[in-house]
Amino acid sequence: MSSVQKLCQGMAAIAITTTVLTGCSQVIKTGANVALGFTENHIVPPILAMEDAEMVCNSGNSLTPAIMATKDMGADPTRVAVLMYSAAGICAEQKALDAELRYMRASKENKVSEAQDARIEQKRWAALAAQRQYTGYQLFQTRYEKKYKKPLGEECARMNGDIEQTVYLLGMLSGLQAMTNDINSGGAVNVPKDIAAVVERGMSCLDNAKFWGAPNATRAVIWTLLPGAGEGKPDPYQTLKQSTQIGEQKGVRLSHALYAVAAQASGDDAKIRDALKTFADARSDEKPINPQFKLIDSMASMMVGGIADRYWTEHTGVRSADDGMQRFWDESDNASELDELFD
Repeated sequence: MSSVQKLCQGMAAIAITTTVLTGCSQVIKTGANVALGFTENHIVPPILAMEDAEMVCNSGNSLTPAIMATKDMGADPTRVAVLMYSAAGICAEQKALDAELRYMRASKENKVSEAQDARIEQKRWAALAAQRQYTGYQLFQTRYEKKYKKPLGEECARMNGDIEQTVYLLGMLSGLQAMTNDINSGGAVNVPKDIAAVVERGMSCLDNAKFWGAPNATRAVIWTLLPGAGEGKPDPYQTLKQSTQIGEQKGVRLSHALYAVAAQASGDDAKIRDALKTFADARSDEKPINPQFKLIDSMASMMVGGIADRYWTEHTGVRSADDGMQRFWDESDNASELDELFD
């Protein structure tokens, strides 16, 4: 066989192999996109309708690697991944809270080594929460800017479909949570601080009434936290109270959680107690939860519960009781009950 024939045969083999592999690659990409499309349309809505945030957060821990693996197959897992990273971040936040409460109790009892250990653990879990939430935010930002050809937070894109808008909301909140947890970790993740300004502007792109008052509540929280952000804006606490009324009517109390976050940051006892009582009052049987978004409401409940536990532990050394958002330790009924408990 001549060298020319050998060369021709070699070229033919390469061409056939390339064609076969390209075909396989396309099949894999198509399969991955079909699977993600099925997940977005038929699995994500039932997940959003679940009220067990703890279970979903553990699902985020276990399923996120599998979801992200589809990216190497040529698919775009962003919309599902944002939800999964947000859920996984909650698990780490809860661990950070437990360590923080342990730190508070140890400090009260002058257990120096215990307090130091708890503080180190708290920072590590806060860093993990920030990393997960920031990863979700970055995925969301990259996809948004690539799809709509607009910088996030600069111009509002025309987003079609409830899932797309819900992912936008979760992506924005993940960015804000990542920044907060990074501060709590001592800056271990280096989350950019300008995310707050991006979120403040970007939340105006969502329908405030449709999303339970959460967009304006998020902006109001930033007005209270970011110096100069509230200039020329409405009173942040009035905006938060109005947002909680919308959230109560819509059956999703995310705006209540954001009010509690702002109140906690203010350090004002009256605001903290009002935020906790407002949330507790919105949980009565006459005010049912929106069945489509029980997960969001459950996440909000975990946030407020954490704030209540932190508030109670700081003052009494124990977590909030079942009615700890409605009655406090220095109020007449609770004061006598606590005296009996300590006796």
